[in-house]
Amino acid sequence: MAETALSNPSPSETTPSTFANRPTYKWWVTWTIMIGSFLFALDTTIVNIAIPKIMVSIGADLNEIQWVLIIYMIGMAVVMPASGWLSDLFGHKWLYTGSLAVFTISSVLCGMAWSPTSLIIFRGLQGLGAGAIAPTAMAVIFQVFPPEQRGLGMGIYSLGWTFGPLLGPTLGGYLTDTLSWRAIFYLNLPLGIVGVAMAATIMAGDLSHRRSRRLDLLGLITMTTGIVTLLVALSQGNHEGWSSSYIVWLFIIASASLSLFVLIELGGRDPLINLRLYRNTTYAMASFAGLLLGFGMFGFHLLLPLFLQDFLHYTALQAAFLMLPGVLLSGLLSPMSGKWSDQYNPRLLVVVGFLISAVATYWFAWMGRVTEEGTLIWALFLRGGLGLVFAPLAMLGLRTLPRNEISAASGLLNITRQIAGMGGIALAGVLLERWQYVHQLTGATHLADVPVEMKHVQSQLGWLLHSGGEVGEAAHAKAQVMLGQYLNQESLSVAFQDCFLVFTAVFLAAALASLLIPGSDPEVP
Repeated sequence: MAETALSNPSPSETTPSTFANRPTYKWWVTWTIMIGSFLFALDTTIVNIAIPKIMVSIGADLNEIQWVLIIYMIGMAVVMPASGWLSDLFGHKWLYTGSLAVFTISSVLCGMAWSPTSLIIFRGLQGLGAGAIAPTAMAVIFQVFPPEQRGLGMGIYSLGWTFGPLLGPTLGGYLTDTLSWRAIFYLNLPLGIVGVAMAATIMAGDLSHRRSRRLDLLGLITMTTGIVTLLVALSQGNHEGWSSSYIVWLFIIASASLSLFVLIELGGRDPLINLRLYRNTTYAMASFAGLLLGFGMFGFHLLLPLFLQDFLHYTALQAAFLMLPGVLLSGLLSPMSGKWSDQYNPRLLVVVGFLISAVATYWFAWMGRVTEEGTLIWALFLRGGLGLVFAPLAMLGLRTLPRNEISAASGLLNITRQIAGMGGIALAGVLLERWQYVHQLTGATHLADVPVEMKHVQSQLGWLLHSGGEVGEAAHAKAQVMLGQYLNQESLSVAFQDCFLVFTAVFLAAALASLLIPGSDPEVP
């Protein structure tokens, strides 16, 4: 009886829906919420590649354009912790439908933005709409599927979450090159309208969890303050300087706010987020593995478009075609891994997925300016092995929790992954810039310390330029410029290699953490 109540709410618990009593209801619901997950995940990465054209179009400086990226994550981070309380208040159906509607409308407003301030405001609204989509969708999956099919349902749902970040950079580059940067926001309109219409028509309204529950306002304020200051510090640390008083104070405020939040939540009778969920060892270890997943995946996604376009000099469209096989593999593995996790121990799938990702990332660490296209394609294809991770890892984390904690637990999983993803993006940018500078300085110092070698290189370049028609001082000056360009490219190559090694270690650590997740426990009603 417990399992039946968990998988299919009784008529008394739902409002009527044309589809609710059909055998295919769960599949209709899954495809409905997959639209929302795809859109919110897509917009975490699609904007980055259009930044230069956005800056020129609306006259934004570097600081303002950073806020365009940061505010979206902040909006999600503010709403995600409250998703459990909002679900109790409105029910899953109307929370999801309303969130997707807000997301879609604000996407159109982003496309119509006329100034940096307007774009920042509309991106913040977009993030607020996106914040409740993922945790609500995951709770719905656990509600409409019986225990023996939840892995399959989670796998199909995770198609959207998998495809979104993978397609974002290349799709954004293609739309920006062929149409306009505004097209990356207008893209959400047709899918958003379809998603809202399907949710309002197909999903049954769940009334069983609507109960009066006090909003933990102090907990919401302290967590929001902590998350916002932490995200701002991680995002602007490289620009402002990690040791600047501004960044240091942001970290101090974040630490104090989050520490106070933990004390409030552990001592409260009706907490915003039930941190006691971490007493469940399975959930705690799955959350840690999810943290490493977000950190590694988003950091790698920042590096990859830069590596393909800025370093290997592929166009956005060429990069899209190169990445397509890996995207398709990930899309194929996501539902399959969900189905397999219903039949086998999900831990094995998660570990294998992380190991494949580690191998692919390590392969990139050995690539230079002269890389065979076949080698590159194989490495990009293997990158799709991460599709083995999403659904089984979510299943591992949520399957041992009671139904009334699923929404809050899934929200906590998502916010942890998003914050870790922001950290991964910040670290990738910092390491790439820092290590390129260090290697460039090291190379220049080496040549300066070996005057004979320096003069030999310059003379060879000068001779080549002289043969091509350059004369005298012009040839010498041009030789110095060419040498500087060569050092810049070589230092960038080594910096990319170092960054890929770091994220290889992250995926290996995630595989180890997944091995430590306790074995499958029986379902909890």
